Amino acid sequence: MKKIFLVMVSLLILISTGCRKEYRIEVKSGYEPFGTVAGSGNFAKGTILEIAAIPSDGCEFLKWDDGNTSNPRSINVEGNATYTAIFVVNIHTGIACIDALAEDMIKVQGGTFKMGAASDDNDALEDEKPQHSVTISDFYICKYEVTQELWQALMDSAESCWRWQTGKGTEYPAYGISGNDCDTFIQRLNAITGLKFRLPTEAEWEYAARGGNKSRSCRYAGGNEIGNVAWYTRNSDDKSHPVMRKNANELGIYDMAGNVFELCSDWYDAKYYAQSKAVNPQGPSSGIYRVCRGGCWCFGDNSCRVSGRFYIFPEGANEIGFRLVL
Repeated sequence: MKKIFLVMVSLLILISTGCRKEYRIEVKSGYEPFGTVAGSGNFAKGTILEIAAIPSDGCEFLKWDDGNTSNPRSINVEGNATYTAIFVVNIHTGIACIDALAEDMIKVQGGTFKMGAASDDNDALEDEKPQHSVTISDFYICKYEVTQELWQALMDSAESCWRWQTGKGTEYPAYGISGNDCDTFIQRLNAITGLKFRLPTEAEWEYAARGGNKSRSCRYAGGNEIGNVAWYTRNSDDKSHPVMRKNANELGIYDMAGNVFELCSDWYDAKYYAQSKAVNPQGPSSGIYRVCRGGCWCFGDNSCRVSGRFYIFPEGANEIGFRLVL
């Protein structure tokens, strides 16, 4: 009889354990390059769980998406729930123009868009076609082009090929930049900040220029009236101009049309669009020319269109600048 009683108790324990409901707790990072998280899993109701946000170098935890600022944080499992950690860039180099980047990087929410020019766009060149669907992940982009002040904070003035004779000043874009000089600047910036700044891919650049998931399908970045958004051959007085003097686009990004061409990380291939990857394309693995986008002060309005493509030798050119992404 005692043996039967023990068996029945064991069965009751097994049944009780098997019926014990568990809930899914998802802990997410608002942007993984800025930080990771810990604590996800399946847990029984009433479990006291500790979740944590772990910032990357050069970043700091700001808060959870429900406003709670504790880290690590204890939660009582009551049901399925998701907690997202919000991280921010934390730059303290003592160099004001570099530290300001923390506030000037704009988050571009990922999404899917039509890259390139439509088949019936008579202003488009063949390298802008075929128009194709591309999906881009979240990233951050600076709302202005790298300025001469930023450039001079990390580079010797001799490391600019043309010494800025067509527009000079702290708020003017840096231009006359070679691909190698650009790479050197970014390496130095990353070393001093602990972050991972880089050039945008061509796809990221066009997605941001079009306004991301807030796009109004404008001809130029920020609008259809070029004089409102760009410095180009008809209004520039044949020189570059200080950044952020024209209207921003839908995301609050300036000068993605005109002022200076902006270097991208991709190698150029006139036929790449016909074979581009559909998700986060990186461009060809090698090439002769580098991709530039956006038009500039000494080119016409056609080069400033959001789908317009341009290319240069890696040695650079007078009209070439760049913009930072994370």
